[in-house]
Amino acid sequence: MKVRPEKLLTEIKIRASGDLPSFWWMQIACWSAYCLVLYLTILPFVTEEGGHLNVLLLKVYRSIFGFLLSSFLRLFYQRIYDRGTSQGLPLRSVFAALIGSLVFGCVWGAAEKLYWWMSKTDFDYSHAIASYPRVAMGYAIVLFAWSALYFGIKYWSNLRTQEEQLLRAQLEMLRYQINPHFLFNALNSIRASVNEDGNQARRMITQLSDFLRHSLVAVENKEISLREELEAARNYLAIEKIRFEENLVIEYEVEEKAEEFLVPYFLLNPLIENAVKHGLRASPKPLKIKISARLEGKSLILEVANTGSLNNSPNLTGTKIGLKNVRERLEKLYGEKGGFELKQDGEFVVAKIEISKAEM
Repeated sequence: MKVRPEKLLTEIKIRASGDLPSFWWMQIACWSAYCLVLYLTILPFVTEEGGHLNVLLLKVYRSIFGFLLSSFLRLFYQRIYDRGTSQGLPLRSVFAALIGSLVFGCVWGAAEKLYWWMSKTDFDYSHAIASYPRVAMGYAIVLFAWSALYFGIKYWSNLRTQEEQLLRAQLEMLRYQINPHFLFNALNSIRASVNEDGNQARRMITQLSDFLRHSLVAVENKEISLREELEAARNYLAIEKIRFEENLVIEYEVEEKAEEFLVPYFLLNPLIENAVKHGLRASPKPLKIKISARLEGKSLILEVANTGSLNNSPNLTGTKIGLKNVRERLEKLYGEKGGFELKQDGEFVVAKIEISKAEM
């Protein structure tokens, strides 16, 4: 699937501009509409003088109490979301809505009887007790409808948030998947090699093609084998080697069993790109780059080292963004089981990644 950055940006902006109003504004609107509907439906049956005002006050009282009870219900429902993962959440939400609506419906019904007891001198206790279950059930149905609306909006809002996060993650990936300067330099090198060395130009075209295929086609894969990542890294560095010739020395120290370890796609390239940029500006020639991978127990140790010094590192904003993205991706995918470190080790600046997994 081809992902276009401008399309992702447009979708993110649309979703951001379509954010839902705050809960309290929706709460006010919901119960105001409830009050209006109740009043308009009973209005044709009011015949006594001054009865319209009394009916309005009663409906306002009911709506205010519904507003307060549903606000307390929201606190109860929020705890449902705070517990555990989303697995089984719809069933728990329905169960919570049933229980909450019944309990608060009974409270609402009791509050209405209290209102009548305080406002009428001829309050009929027997009739109030007999009609209480029906009244409480009616209010429970109203609160259950409110609960269904609440959970529906909540799920929809969460879905929009997840989709927006996915779009932003894809956009983040595209930001550092391909360095445009590398692409332009590679094409210029190929152009210069066409007349001088046709075989070398063809090799560069093949390597560039394989590298681009890895960086673009693999967008949908969450993890790939380290072997595939290393293949893309070799294609990238092969092109850089042709450009810088004897000024660039590359070494690989990769355990064969480590090549089967699954890693996030396009994990190595930001580290290698940083090593080349930083090393060429801060290291005496030739620049030496070492790529190593080994297993320690159930953990993969992946290192990209380049000659140079962190203290003499130039302000390379682009590479800083790339390293920041690597750190954030590891944190999102593995939490405490994924780590990133940039350190000085003798004459080398080492970017070290450690990924631990329960199963291999």
